[in-house]
Amino acid sequence: MDLKLVVPDKKYLSSVKDAIAEYKVAPSKFEIQAVSKMVAAEYNDFTDYFENCKREDLGINLKQGRVAHTTFWLVDNDIYIGTFNLRHSLTPALERVGGHIAYQIRPSKYHQGYACAGLQLCLEEAKKRGLEKVLITCDSTNIASYNLLKKALREYRGIEAPEVEIIDGFEKRIWLFL
Repeated sequence: MDLKLVVPDKKYLSSVKDAIAEYKVAPSKFEIQAVSKMVAAEYNDFTDYFENCKREDLGINLKQGRVAHTTFWLVDNDIYIGTFNLRHSLTPALERVGGHIAYQIRPSKYHQGYACAGLQLCLEEAKKRGLEKVLITCDSTNIASYNLLKKALREYRGIEAPEVEIIDGFEKRIWLFL
């Protein structure tokens, strides 16, 4: 196993396109915006997607209410496993719902430990960027993600914050201290 986080690169596109096909067949209500961006990018040569990832990382031409963030692809032996987004800061809205890290694992790789390993790698990236605490949230009905948050809470110093009400339920929230 050669698991790592990488910035999106065309050398992984064949595997990414396979994952996009999986997302289309088995869509999840918990998919992050990055998946929809990848699906849209599939219809061109991904050039705009790659350029947009670079701009977002640098905080250039962000849409209102957005913050600079780094998009990482989790790969194992050059096979795309999932996407992790690391927000460099939080707005009041993101502090309520969204947090610093969002992720999605391709459906064929669910329940194989990739989310946990990817989160650990993403937390290392957060620490490298100087973040001392990281907020991670999930929909209260997303049991797999909530279990991952509880596991991270046991492995890192942190606290579970009060959940907040969202349009169709509640959002679970934890702060991890790096």
